[in-house]
Amino acid sequence: MAITFTERPELVSRGRLLTFEIAMHPIPDGRMRTIRVWLPEEYDGKRRFPVLYLHDGNMVFPPQDSPANMGSWECDKRVSELPPELHCIVVGIDTSDDRACELLPPYKRNPAHRIPRAPGMPPVVALGGYYADFVRDTLKPVIDANFMTLPDAAHTGIGGASMGGLMALYMTLRDPDVFGRSLVLSPGLDILHEDCLELIDAYDPARLADVRIYMYSGDQTFDVTIAPAAMTVYRRIKDSLKIDAKRLCLVIDSRESHWGRSWSKYTPDGLRYLFSEDNGVVVPQMGFIPREEKVPE
Repeated sequence: MAITFTERPELVSRGRLLTFEIAMHPIPDGRMRTIRVWLPEEYDGKRRFPVLYLHDGNMVFPPQDSPANMGSWECDKRVSELPPELHCIVVGIDTSDDRACELLPPYKRNPAHRIPRAPGMPPVVALGGYYADFVRDTLKPVIDANFMTLPDAAHTGIGGASMGGLMALYMTLRDPDVFGRSLVLSPGLDILHEDCLELIDAYDPARLADVRIYMYSGDQTFDVTIAPAAMTVYRRIKDSLKIDAKRLCLVIDSRESHWGRSWSKYTPDGLRYLFSEDNGVVVPQMGFIPREEKVPE
């Protein structure tokens, strides 16, 4: 597949940003998409790097090229601030007008939830299965063929926020042998019907043996409804599948809201959890301290 890369130095303050256009096979209507590839400053064509694929790529890097009401993640800065061994290639998949369909998994939906839709757009139809196929079967091979990646599941992350977070979790559970690291920020899990929890109960926990999932939610604006749904799904995965704290993490910050600056704030913590060699539990081991017995009078 012939790919033409365009340098976009004006959109980042650190590292290199390249963009290219690609057809979103197997979505049948031939739609095209802009892809943004960010390379760390130390990328020299010799060392191989983990890869983090992010939905809503036009929100991932530049403040001037993202929706003003959401705020940029500024991933070039956030990743560069991490220790060099945690630096990764970031692949942003741009948003489209059909985002509500593309980032909706093919599961039963909560009838009380209304997905925002621009006037004149057709009804929401779940294209999430096609979209996930595109990332796995079309985009990832292009990235692995053209850049120095670590292509195995342990070094391949998928991430996003809101519906992008929902899609990231879906893609990891669907293809844990491909996307072994999942950055799930303010996930729109409230979109799904509670019957979808039964899918977790029926899931084979052995498939998650080498997977890590980092979940985060604020508790302001839209996250007021998202946080309880995130907690419910976290508990269901943790308890039903017996997943330990090194493979599943949930952070809720009641001060944060549903926008890019909050997701930017928690991206470094998520990458540490997902890609560190040792992401062990931070609670110190404490011995049993007996209570002082009351001396009889």
